[in-house]
Amino acid sequence: MPSADILKLYRDLGGKILTIGSDSHRPEQLGAYIEETKELLKDIGFQYFCTYENMKPAFHRL
Repeated sequence: MPSADILKLYRDLGGKILTIGSDSHRPEQLGAYIEETKELLKDIGFQYFCTYENMKPAFHRL
């Protein structure tokens, strides 16, 4: 979520700030699909994902 098509459109329009999260309902689900998501983002052409520190984006290489 969102789909690869939406992510490609976002990139094509100049989007650069992405965060990655997991909607865990049980402890064993924590971080599910994070690595797969990073690979998808790289395949689409993104080079970084972000976390936030003091309300400012911190970029991390994929």
